[in-house]
Order: sequence, then C-alpha cells, then structure tokens
Amino acid sequence: MLMRQQGRPATASLVAEDHKVFLPQALAHPWSSLFQAYDGYEELVPRLIGEVVAKLPFRDAAVAFAVTGAVITSCCAVFVFYACSGHVRTPALRVLAGVSVVLLPTALVEIANTGVNSPWYLLFAAFWALVWRPRSVAGVAAAAVICFAAAASTVLAALYLPLAVARVIALPRVREHAATIGLLAGCAVQVPVVLTSSRSHQTTTLGHALAFYGHLVILPAVAGHHLAALMWARAGLTAATLIAAAVVVAVAVWACLRADAQARAFVVAALLFGLLLTLFPVFVHGDIADYSLSRTALYVHGSRYAQPPLLLIDSALIVAVDAYLRRGGIRLERVAHVTAAGLLVAVLGTQWVSDFRYANERAIWPPWSQTVARVERSCRQDPMRPVRVLHETTLRCSQLVGFSAPRHAPGVNGSRLSGSSPSR
Repeated sequence: MLMRQQGRPATASLVAEDHKVFLPQALAHPWSSLFQAYDGYEELVPRLIGEVVAKLPFRDAAVAFAVTGAVITSCCAVFVFYACSGHVRTPALRVLAGVSVVLLPTALVEIANTGVNSPWYLLFAAFWALVWRPRSVAGVAAAAVICFAAAASTVLAALYLPLAVARVIALPRVREHAATIGLLAGCAVQVPVVLTSSRSHQTTTLGHALAFYGHLVILPAVAGHHLAALMWARAGLTAATLIAAAVVVAVAVWACLRADAQARAFVVAALLFGLLLTLFPVFVHGDIADYSLSRTALYVHGSRYAQPPLLLIDSALIVAVDAYLRRGGIRLERVAHVTAAGLLVAVLGTQWVSDFRYANERAIWPPWSQTVARVERSCRQDPMRPVRVLHETTLRCSQLVGFSAPRHAPGVNGSRLSGSSPSR
C-alpha cells in the first residue's frame, strides 16, 4: 500500500481530516474529542488513530497516519481472505479476493494510506463478516470487531441492518451472531451522536445519483483507473459508461444463470448493497453528484463513496467464477472452466498492473516536514508563546510530544528542541 503512491510518498504528507480535524483535536483535547461528532456522525476509528498519533513525536505524525492506514487495509485484506472461505472454495480465488483489497485501482484517488478513510475498507470487510460463519474463536472475535469498528466509524454501516436481520432469520442461534452484535453495538455508538448533531443537506436528482454510480463505480469496475480515462477520451464519458454497464449486466446475468443458489444470492446482495452504499451518500451530499470532470482527473472529490461498491463488484465476480468452476456437467467443461478463470484473472490483473502505482493529489501536497520545521522555529524563538500547529489549532510547545519548553526565558542560550523525552 505504501509503495503504490508515486512521487512524494504517503509517509511524507498529512491530508484531509487527519490534518485539519483528528490530530489537532487530539492534541488540544486528549481523549475528550473521541466521541465528538464530525460531519454529523461518529468516526471512532479515525479519532482513535488521531489519539494514538498525538502521543507520538510530532514529527512522526505523517508516517504514523500513513502506516496505520496501510496496516488497517492489509488487515482487512487478510480478513476477507479467511471470511470468503464459505463462498469461495478455490484457494487461488480466495487469494484474489484478499489481494483485491490492497490493489483496488482507484484507492489512490482518495482513501489509500490515511486514518480518516480507513473506515471505507472496514465497511467492505463488514459485509464479508455478515455473510461469514466463523468456526474459531479468533474468527468470531475478528468478525465482531470489524463490524463494530465499521458501524462506529461510518453511519453507512447501518445500511447493512437488513443483511443482519436476514442472518438472524437464517441462523437463529445466538452463537452465530458475533458480527450482528458487533454491528448493533457500533450503531448504538452512532445513534446518540447522529441525533445530537446536525449537518447541511443538499438535494440532488436520481439521474445525477445514478450518473455518479455509473461514472465512479461501474466504469472503473470494468476498466480500472487509467483504462477508464482512455475509454472516456476515445468514446466519451457516456458511451464508455454504457459499455461498462453492459459488461457488468452481462456478467451478473451469466452469474445468475450459471452459478448455484448461494452464489446467486451473494451476487445479487453484493450488487444491491453496493448500489445503496453509493446512492445514499450522494443523496445526502447532493453537491458531489454535480461534479465537473476532465480527462486528466477522472475521479473527483467524493470518489471514496465508490470504493466499497467497487470491491463488492470484484467479490461478486470472484464468487460467481468460483461457483462456476465447481459446477459439473458442462459441455467442454475443462475449456469452459479455464476460460472463465482466465477472463477473471485477465480483467483484474490488467487493472492491478496498470493502476498499481501512480501520482495522486496527495503526492503534490506540502510535505509534513515543512510544518514540523515551522513549529520548531516558532518554539525555538519563543517556547512559551502558543504556536499555530495545524489548520486553526493553536497549542503550546509543551503540548507537542518531542518539543520541550526550556526553563530559561525565551532567547536565553540553552533553548533547545528535544527529540527524545516527550512532555505534555
């Protein structure tokens, strides 16, 4: 994950709410901001990351956020590898399901290697947790933690409640519902925050919302990042999207006709929840549906809403192909199986190779070292005077780990910046 960003590495910059909300508030009000609403709901995991990073040396904040985001992504990939075992029996395809999380072609646009966007990976993993029947204690605990973390970090996890209800109906025994309990517990954390906070809503039309889904989910699901931009340049955005939609519909129909009942149910559920996970935030945020696109910047601010649906489409394809490979009685069975597996690997592999590494907006953000140098300079000049640290947050030097205010008056020899013993 950390290798994928071209240009300035992810570990050298601090972006979005990690920079302007979570770290500043954790520094200014340790732990008290943990359950504070942001943008109308609770974001527990990003805030926890901010609290932990605030305890580290200030100069290491960018590295800590990037590494933590990459680790969460990797853990979700490993979780999906295990959780898909009931639907994907072929070991090699289970590997593909896990790898799809780490090599998501459009992840670099907005969600990769950050704390604030780690819930999007958790949201996808929570879907797998709710359709998995773990047999080990570790699996049960992991499913519960994933669902709790997702629901306590994004209100969109509440859209999985119908899936949880279906699970209760199908598996009535309590011991089968660690994931369900985790989801409900996370929603219980969300409810008071959502009810006591407000946010602005903007209206949009169904046409704009569906266009957003087509442009940012369907098109990259078939073509990835770079190839989608090429299709757009050659055929136009509408034509490229319609071509991609025809491919997705054809594959979905093939899956429903050729796969068994369990795989058909999974494919339908994955596509349906992917659609809901896209349309709901677009209707809430209205303005992101009215985006202005250019051929040099295919994916706009708001593309984070498309990432779990993209992963769900990949999962649906993998589950359908696995079910087909286990089906017997097919004419030219061996040729059919090899063709299906080959097409799957070709489609996913082409995207993963072409979109493994590229420069994003974050690669040209000011480096974190500039912020650190500015704070160091201010603390050297007058350690007792509050300094603007991040965004609009002003703190004393003694509140920053790695910065020690000297006992001498400002300007007296001996003022120094300590990089070892933290003080608060």
